[in-house]
Amino acid sequence: MLTLLIVNINNLPPTSFASVFSEVGLDLMSYNPKTAITTVFDWPTLGEMIDSGKRLVTFLDNQADFTSVPYIVDGTHVSPRPVNFDF
Repeated sequence: MLTLLIVNINNLPPTSFASVFSEVGLDLMSYNPKTAITTVFDWPTLGEMIDSGKRLVTFLDNQADFTSVPYIVDGTHVSPRPVNFDF
């Protein structure tokens, strides 16, 4: 599993990155969420991702567009899962 965060300082459209992903086959191994905004409870488990062959999760810090490149996830909606430390 690999998580990639693209810091899009030049505000490029996600299609600029998608062409490179496609050229090298990363689009085929990238996780595609079911919806544009994925809650912490919608993500597959690590085992599910491995079993599906989707070993790459890519976040884009701005300009992400789920309708044009669904496997480049909007990084502005990433938040940690709440953790319960009650023992």
